[in-house]
Amino acid sequence: MRLFTLSLILLTAATAAPTAALAQSSHCAALPITAQVEARGPDTVQNAQLTPRGFQCPRGFTTETVGPVTRCRQPGQIRLETREPRKSCHAGLQVAAPRSINIQNRPAPGCTTAPTITSIVALRARNIGWQDVTVTAPREANLTIEHLRTSGGRTPAAEDPIRQDCFAHECRLVRLTARPTTPERVTLTIATPENASSSTLPITFEATCPAR
Repeated sequence: MRLFTLSLILLTAATAAPTAALAQSSHCAALPITAQVEARGPDTVQNAQLTPRGFQCPRGFTTETVGPVTRCRQPGQIRLETREPRKSCHAGLQVAAPRSINIQNRPAPGCTTAPTITSIVALRARNIGWQDVTVTAPREANLTIEHLRTSGGRTPAAEDPIRQDCFAHECRLVRLTARPTTPERVTLTIATPENASSSTLPITFEATCPAR
C-alpha cells in the first residue's frame, strides 16, 4: 500500500510539474560550426578526336554523346574546403517579418500608480520561436522582453505557449514590460546568430496611467 501511495505521489508530481515545451533550438543548432568537405572543381570537357577506330578520348576521360556531338569529359579535381554548415542553415531559415500587433500601453510620465506596465503578446512569424533565434529591442527603448516557454503545471493559461497555440516554428510568446521612458514607437529585431537572417517588427506604445 505504501509503495502504491508513493508511486501515485510521484506520478501526480510529474503530471503537475511544468515542462519547457518550447525551449528547443532549431535543427540548425545540431550542425557543426565548421567542417572540412571534399569539393570537386569543374569538369574538363573537350571534343573527342576522330580516329580510324572511331571517336577517341585521352586517358582519364570518358566519352559522352550529346546530340550529334561526341565529347570527352574528365571529372574536376577534388580539394578540401572549409564550410560553415550551421551559419548556412541559419541563413536558410529565412525569419519572416512578424504580423503587426495591437497598440501596447506604457506608463505616462509622472504616473505613480503604475511604474511599469506588462503585457503578454504572441509574436507570429515563420521560425520566430526557435531558441537560437533572438528577439531584441534597442537598449535605449527601456523595454524588457521575457520569453515565455514554460507549459503545463500551474502556468497561467495566458502565459502557456501551448494553450495559446504558440509553437516554435511559427510563434513566440513574450512578456513586454514598458516604462515611462519607453518611446512611443519601438522596433524589435528578430535575428538568427550573426544576423544570417533577420527581420523587424515596429510596436506602438500609448501612454496611460491606470487607476488604482
